[in-house]
Amino acid sequence: MKKRKVEFPKCETCPKRATSVFCDLSEDEVANMSANKGCNFYKRGQNLFYEGSRAIGIHCIYEGKVKLTKLGVDGKEQIVKIASDGEILGYNSLLSQQPYNVSAEALDEAIVCFVPNSTFLDIIDDNKDFPRRMMQVMAKDTQDMEQRLTNWMQKSVRERLAEVLLLLHNRYPNKENVEVIDIRLSREEIANLVGTATESAIRYLSELNTDKIIELKGKEIRILNKEKLIRIANIDM
Repeated sequence: MKKRKVEFPKCETCPKRATSVFCDLSEDEVANMSANKGCNFYKRGQNLFYEGSRAIGIHCIYEGKVKLTKLGVDGKEQIVKIASDGEILGYNSLLSQQPYNVSAEALDEAIVCFVPNSTFLDIIDDNKDFPRRMMQVMAKDTQDMEQRLTNWMQKSVRERLAEVLLLLHNRYPNKENVEVIDIRLSREEIANLVGTATESAIRYLSELNTDKIIELKGKEIRILNKEKLIRIANIDM
């Protein structure tokens, strides 16, 4: 198998920066961040950081998908978010000066930049627009978490599963086939996203497959009848 050649990005020419929290930085600020950051290549299953470890900077995803997980009291992993290109990770722990409250693990091959604590805090101090951008990111994360908590309390497992499939389909569409969700998750990972036992996720996925609402091929999931899935999820789209 041919080994992939990895080219690490520079902040000055990064195509993701224009739509990221760093879009308002000056040329000098961008150059300083680029000079002080690091970049790493992660294979699926490799961790960026661990829950409980000290936050020493923020991670910015250039390419790939990363799951953020938290361990429950029973030791079971709960996926709290899936992040992808252009998103930053670990900022809440850095700003609160607390250890990471989640672990971050690559879901596929990922290139992730690391901006150290001092550089990130300098940007907050020196750029008047940056704190506003950060507040927007924090508010969006809070709203998403509130919506998930509401769903867990008010919706059935079947409804939550249908909604998760729709969200994944909308966020990660396959460029070659619009029916396919362009992210490969194990049944356990899907269960963790939904907030249920793996056996329950498998059963409801099988039912949706039998009813020809979705099609399962290993880890590939194809949405065959989006309208029915929306009705099952009990959401407005």
